[in-house]
Amino acid sequence: MFVDIRISRAVRAVGFKEAAFEKLIGDDRYRWMKSLGNKRIVTKSGPKIPITEPKAANDLLDLAIAAAKDKRRIIFFCSCAWPRCDGKVACHRTTVATLVLAAARRRDVPIEIVEWPGGKPGRISIDLQPPMFHKVLKGRMTIPLGCAISLRDWGGPPWGTICTLYCGNENIHRIIGPVIWQKDEWCLPVLYLFYDPDVGLSAYEKESVRSLRSHGLSPRESVAK
Repeated sequence: MFVDIRISRAVRAVGFKEAAFEKLIGDDRYRWMKSLGNKRIVTKSGPKIPITEPKAANDLLDLAIAAAKDKRRIIFFCSCAWPRCDGKVACHRTTVATLVLAAARRRDVPIEIVEWPGGKPGRISIDLQPPMFHKVLKGRMTIPLGCAISLRDWGGPPWGTICTLYCGNENIHRIIGPVIWQKDEWCLPVLYLFYDPDVGLSAYEKESVRSLRSHGLSPRESVAK
């Protein structure tokens, strides 16, 4: 179930403008909880992230508990790219997550909140042709996969996954996340890279942990009393 926590749906993205997404997936898979929106978007003043109705975090928790009984997950979303930037809160969904975790602790409910698609970062490998390999080597921030991939296979590499790219006898590493659609094809977004191609796997493994924390992508859990 998708829970929309934007205070306003008047956005430029056609697929998420007004009720477009709701109509696409249906009422049984969509809820608009503007009560958990960032009030500053409307007021243009006051604190940086004032949640409209903080107590509505209990309603989101209730939805998650009900969904879990049906073996469904809740994806709550807004319009921001990253929950945090350089470790600092950059999006109100981080604040909403904190409120939901606090509500879960008060009610002794064990939950985990993690940036979609969740899961433990792993390792994958891809062979690239020389032209694209050298573009990525020089700092390209996406790895193209074409338009005919299986989303079942490629849709969910967890954030922080290390991708090793091969071209003949050469190889480089990149820290990546789940696929995105860009310029008429699917791509893997690069979360972090070392420009020195000789940096080894161990350094990338350490950086993966740091990058997840820096961007607010690490799992957060409630602790049962």
